[in-house]
Amino acid sequence: SIGGPFPASSHRCHHKQKHCLPIPQCGALSISPLLFHPHTKGSQIIMDTTQKAVKRQASFCNAITFSNRPIVIYEQVRLKITKKQCCWSGALRLGFTSKDPSRINPETLPKYACPDLVSQSGFWAKALPEEFANEGNIIAFWVDKKGRVFYRVNDSAAMLFFSGVRTTEPLWALIDVYGLTRGVQLLGRCISEKCGFVVANASILWTTSELNSSMIVHCKVDIPVE
Repeated sequence: SIGGPFPASSHRCHHKQKHCLPIPQCGALSISPLLFHPHTKGSQIIMDTTQKAVKRQASFCNAITFSNRPIVIYEQVRLKITKKQCCWSGALRLGFTSKDPSRINPETLPKYACPDLVSQSGFWAKALPEEFANEGNIIAFWVDKKGRVFYRVNDSAAMLFFSGVRTTEPLWALIDVYGLTRGVQLLGRCISEKCGFVVANASILWTTSELNSSMIVHCKVDIPVE
């Protein structure tokens, strides 16, 4: 089992000549937990009853998944690699889409996020380097207001992943459980000072029935935003 039974306003500070986003110590912001979208997923994906864990049942592809709600700019999507299958090459593909998964017919999903899905308008993703795709690793990724996507592995420093994401409309997380990666589990918000759930400001929240009016932020993490 990989997590459950399976059914049939910011200001500028200076740090190494970069502008950093100050993170509130506590606050008035709170949104619903990030889960996997229950219906729009690849044909090889099995999801647990909590919608927090998925695994690929066979092959090495047909395992594209999405988040159940739009993410917020600077919100970290945190997941743990729960299963690795060494007979394949390539690993997890991570990114975002401006297409509402609820409006995507699962039968039209391609086998691969890269290059098939990203060749379509409104989809952005990239492969996680294979050396980071080890069982037990915790991966966090997020997008900033300029459309740059960053990621970190466990407690590593944030690394630039790719850029070019259109941030003028709602974005859902895209996770392709590909190749070496056979299972992943979405994690809750971090409340330590080593990693965090990061938000620019409340005005970035999208107007949608899936989002509440606020989100809780407890972490102290400086992320370059300029």
